[in-house]
Amino acid sequence: MNSRSRFKNYFIEAVSLFYILLFVYAAISKVLEFENFQAQLGQSSIIGAYAGIVSYSIITIELAVSLMLVIPSFKLKGLYITFILMSLFTVYIFIILNFTSNIPCSCGGILENMTWKAHLIFNIISLILAGLAILFFDGAGRRTKLNLGAIFLSAVFTLVMLNISSQYLIQKENPFIRKYVHMSCNKASATVLYSKNLYFAGSDKRTIYLADRLAPLYITAYDTALKIRKNFKIELKDDKYPFRSVQVKIAPPYFFLLDGTVPIIYRGKISNWKAEVLMKESGYYFSNAAVIDSVHIAFRTQGEKSGENILGIFSFKNGLQSSIKDNLLEKQIDGFFDTDGMMNYSVESKIFTYLYYYRNEFIVTDDQLQLKFRGNTIDTNKTAKLKPVFIKEMGRRKLASPDYVVNRLSTVRKNQLFVNSTLPGRYEDKQMWKTTSIIDVYDLSTKSYISSVYIYNANDGRMRDMLVLDNNVYVIAGTELSRYALQRNLKIKL
Repeated sequence: MNSRSRFKNYFIEAVSLFYILLFVYAAISKVLEFENFQAQLGQSSIIGAYAGIVSYSIITIELAVSLMLVIPSFKLKGLYITFILMSLFTVYIFIILNFTSNIPCSCGGILENMTWKAHLIFNIISLILAGLAILFFDGAGRRTKLNLGAIFLSAVFTLVMLNISSQYLIQKENPFIRKYVHMSCNKASATVLYSKNLYFAGSDKRTIYLADRLAPLYITAYDTALKIRKNFKIELKDDKYPFRSVQVKIAPPYFFLLDGTVPIIYRGKISNWKAEVLMKESGYYFSNAAVIDSVHIAFRTQGEKSGENILGIFSFKNGLQSSIKDNLLEKQIDGFFDTDGMMNYSVESKIFTYLYYYRNEFIVTDDQLQLKFRGNTIDTNKTAKLKPVFIKEMGRRKLASPDYVVNRLSTVRKNQLFVNSTLPGRYEDKQMWKTTSIIDVYDLSTKSYISSVYIYNANDGRMRDMLVLDNNVYVIAGTELSRYALQRNLKIKL
């Protein structure tokens, strides 16, 4: 055997040994950190929808190829499969770096400290080594070169098709896999609140308004940077009513003070914070409301005969008029607990949304509560998991089992719906759920899921209210009011 042949044999054996060590080490690392490995694949926009089967396949193939490279009769096949794997890995990283908005965490083990660019260079060099080993083993003929070229082009085509398919599945037919875009939501500022009873009452372009559940006449206002605070007090012209459930809604230049148990509605201007009665002694009791404009308010009440939740709209344009929309909320169990939910209105896009607490469904209507469409959040809870009972002695309905809340909070910005979900998705880090709250963002114009963001807990509590203004998410967690700047795929043109 001449020196040239010996060099080729040594090179083939060295490359084979390199890949045996690399694949065995990589496979063992993935097995030891399998949950984290699956979570990383799940965050990939290219293969996120197939993270389950891909995670098992990669480990199996890496171990199988390592064994093939040890056995002389299977070495050439092992090198070809190695070249296929490295082509896929290299193209995957190239697409991640250049054509996707979210870059997941890097691989574990010895490669964990590499940047994605360094990882790409490492893969290219490894791919070249595998290609040379095949050429030395199988001959550097035209057929071998064509095979290698065809393998690489097939890898490109496969990854592109996987990317298109995965994006469609996650956005349109989501199997409960969340997409997290790196640096899409960053904490920009924060301030300390005097009480845990504050909630968002409304906003305008320059001001965030907070109301107090225990002291509803007192309003706290912050500028959008959370640097300047002002305090106001609402003056009621007629306040001799048995208030029990007061809500304050601010839709500049007006504000509203409502209590559906009286029932009564006040309206005033934020220029002087003086409120006059807009509706009283009407007999229209309601449990929730959302301000549409200065003369229209959407509300939720109970049907007189059925006792089930129904939606309606008050109009004060020519005296008091009400319009009931009893076809919007859909009963699953009792029509009361199972249809409980949150109401929001987008002034910019003139759409009203109603998001159920206990199932993965929301309703989108126009400003007159005419149904546009019914949508779904990405979790899989289509049916409310509740056991309501009626206690005759008390004349009240109660839940016989703990309530299973799916969606806790929601707000809208233009054509986007922001939802605070309580359920972890597939391939998610369970530790993150102990320290954060999750907001899922939906595009109502395309009826699709966009992505999700983490909101970290404050020292004294989790997120309990949120509001979106322009490219900022304002969050109340414990006694902290925070502003998170929306970037990348969640940033909109103002």
